[in-house]
Amino acid sequence: MMDVATRETERDTHEFRTGAASDRGFSVGICATGDIKNFEALFGIVTSSARASGLRLNKIIIVASACPPRLTARLRDLANRDNRFMIIAESARHGKAEAINKILENSQGEFVVFVNGDAVPEPGAIDKLLTTLRSDSCVGAVSAQPVFPAGRDSTSRLVELMWTTHNESSLELNHLNLSNHTSDELVAFRSSAVRRLPNGLVNDGAYLAGTARKLGYSVKFCAPARVQIQTPSRIIDTIRQRRRILFGHVQVWQKVGMAPKTIELLLVLAPRTGFRLFVKTIARHPRFLTLLPLAMVTETPAAILAIWDSLSSTTRHIVWRRYS
Repeated sequence: MMDVATRETERDTHEFRTGAASDRGFSVGICATGDIKNFEALFGIVTSSARASGLRLNKIIIVASACPPRLTARLRDLANRDNRFMIIAESARHGKAEAINKILENSQGEFVVFVNGDAVPEPGAIDKLLTTLRSDSCVGAVSAQPVFPAGRDSTSRLVELMWTTHNESSLELNHLNLSNHTSDELVAFRSSAVRRLPNGLVNDGAYLAGTARKLGYSVKFCAPARVQIQTPSRIIDTIRQRRRILFGHVQVWQKVGMAPKTIELLLVLAPRTGFRLFVKTIARHPRFLTLLPLAMVTETPAAILAIWDSLSSTTRHIVWRRYS
């Protein structure tokens, strides 16, 4: 863990830090593509944040990529009525890494919160993340717990198995202070812990968390902070999503020098730890036992294709196919 002097130096020289050293505020960055069905709910939650944490909301930066003109017009109208909003409209999608970098370049404050445009934080979730960061200067990143309505079809149950396993392992690694990975649906960073994302990066949350860990900060998972997310409704879309995510994990491994500690990579790189976490999840949720064959059927082709993509240095995942 870095000492105080080193951390202060990193804080003072951080290239994205635009506020004064005494600024205790934060910025929120939102990456949006296509139509935003949860527009009102998302911005209502964001603008009401910071009450419990006692921090000032400095800016809300929205990168709207290939959004319908009517939505872009509504966003610009919102910015005209509230000077905390900054709208960066793009006629075409250029990848999330580029959008994240634009947010970082324009953020103000000691902390920056990222939320996906198709996600809705539950009330108080952003405050909980900020409070975690503010209460411990050694914490560089903290992510929320993704949740979604349970379904009865095979795809819904498979996605539930995957996310439940992810959340359970994240919580366990959080207790052991071993985490170096965050999901990107809703995550908060200390500004001094973030760095510019490389061009062509796919998994932004994993990269930012990995670099924060490499700088000496700890990475946390805050289960009480919940965020509602959208998930694939078809098996083929689940495979495509998993292919992209697994490719992104390998990419982060190559760029950061350490593999993200996710359940699938732990099963390969640290089998005892990975197997223990997986068995613990199944023991807590035995209903998922019958889904293991389906999980293998979907995860195997996704992993094979992700390895192929990594060997071919593909750019196909920079701007990925949206699922309904």
